[in-house]
Amino acid sequence: MIGKKISVSARRAGLGLLVAGGLALAGCSHGYNYYRPSVSSFQPGDVGLQSRDLVDMTNKLAADLLTIPAIANNPNKVIIVMGSLHNETSTPWANDQIYLARMRALLNQYARDRIAFVLPLGQATAMQQKYLGGTQKTLNTQTGTWQSPTLLPQYVLNGTFYDLPNAATTYYLCTFKLVDIHTGELVWERKYEVRTLNFGD
Repeated sequence: MIGKKISVSARRAGLGLLVAGGLALAGCSHGYNYYRPSVSSFQPGDVGLQSRDLVDMTNKLAADLLTIPAIANNPNKVIIVMGSLHNETSTPWANDQIYLARMRALLNQYARDRIAFVLPLGQATAMQQKYLGGTQKTLNTQTGTWQSPTLLPQYVLNGTFYDLPNAATTYYLCTFKLVDIHTGELVWERKYEVRTLNFGD
């Protein structure tokens, strides 16, 4: 009897611990939005440019780029190569190419009939060498010469970010430009500017 009482008591104690632990976990649990906050929201505690700035910036600039005459009035696809994003701010970044990458993804998704993005020539040649066993050639019947089928870009898309830090806030100026590779003409340039707090809530 004593052994049975101890056994029952032990089971009850263990059950109580499990219930208490479950309640504690339930009390500390959060919903999906807590662990995965929206990219379109500002996160308290973060400073500087946030994901919301990236989303707003690329949405606005990608849409504007499609309206320029060089693209809107062109009967053919415009061939663009992604350049680089230069960080001229006072803070080093872990990944500054994410802004150009999102612009390219947006344009590739919604404007494939008007824009084609290509890799830089060196990367395209290296890929052909790796996966096709060498740079592929096609015969130009008019000239009788063998040419690479790699699409050659007409424009390059670049960006430059600047900042003006102060004690409480930092002003960011983010510029993007589309350059005609053959003439050097700056055919499109737009800016995105924002002022951020230097401290979180």
